[in-house]
Amino acid sequence: MYLSTWRRLCHPRLSLRSLSIALGLAAVCATAQAEQDRVTLAIQYGYAYLPVTVADKLGMFRQQAKAHGHPDADFEIKRISGAPAINDALISGNVDIGAYGLSGTLIAWEKTRRSLDVRALCALVAGDNGLFVNDPAIKSLADFKADDKIAVSSPSGQQALLLQMAAERQFGPEQIHKLDRLMVSLPHPDATSSLVNKAGIKGYIGPNPYSYQLAQDPRVSKLFDFSSALDMRMTSGVLTSTGRFVENNPQLSAAVVAAIDEANAYIRREPRKAAELFLASEPASLSLDQVEAMLRQVSGEWSVQPTGVMALADFMVRSGALKKAPDDWRAVFFAPVADGEGS
Repeated sequence: MYLSTWRRLCHPRLSLRSLSIALGLAAVCATAQAEQDRVTLAIQYGYAYLPVTVADKLGMFRQQAKAHGHPDADFEIKRISGAPAINDALISGNVDIGAYGLSGTLIAWEKTRRSLDVRALCALVAGDNGLFVNDPAIKSLADFKADDKIAVSSPSGQQALLLQMAAERQFGPEQIHKLDRLMVSLPHPDATSSLVNKAGIKGYIGPNPYSYQLAQDPRVSKLFDFSSALDMRMTSGVLTSTGRFVENNPQLSAAVVAAIDEANAYIRREPRKAAELFLASEPASLSLDQVEAMLRQVSGEWSVQPTGVMALADFMVRSGALKKAPDDWRAVFFAPVADGEGS
């Protein structure tokens, strides 16, 4: 076969343009053949990672890999609790792609620019967070007392940063860390339980599905959604990888992004079927009807293109979480998303 192809390429009547195209196609095929056969993705629990679940369960990763020249590519999805564990797995090479929050991605990008070159492949969701309280006397951030506690997923995570951003807006630029002493770190299920049972905390910052669940609970009230309080929508979940993986596997990397984009469209188009996949993939206290309603409510959040990257990065510099912001959001993302219309 290769000899026959070479003879056709060397035929005297073959035009220079045809030769160029043929050689280009041969180079693409050679690149595709050199890419790895198995891709491992690590995600956490939660609705933010639903596009990965949908793409996996419906075969979208494999279909897109085939469309990108890898018909035999295999994809493995690992569930790992906590961004630090996913970060360790990515750095050690135990996974190829990991799910981070946007703030964690910015920190990883800054620390690895001259080594592993960790960047985002694509956004997953621009999920909102709500601030819920169990004390009717608390009507604003100013009403929290010195011994009150506000639960966040991590003191350095995105919920904590959102609280700092809200503090800066309400109390002024010198008061970014005014509420830091009130923060306690609790996993989302524990924080939800502690809030409704008034077990040691007065407030909780939560994403969906916890936010959706609490919004229906008469024992608590919502002070605000952070998208409204900050007048902006911000990407929360992203898929990240290393420069080495993307450079060695450009077609598979593009296939993953295309599969997530396809899964996003499916969630918007088929929220009930997506809800079924969500409930089948992880434990949840919500019913099928509730998850479907939640997905309909957040249908505009799904996109591979990020939003709010520079706003978060600039704030993280002001808060001390980053030394220097990227010059442009595209520096933190790999192509093809970096060639798109994010912000």
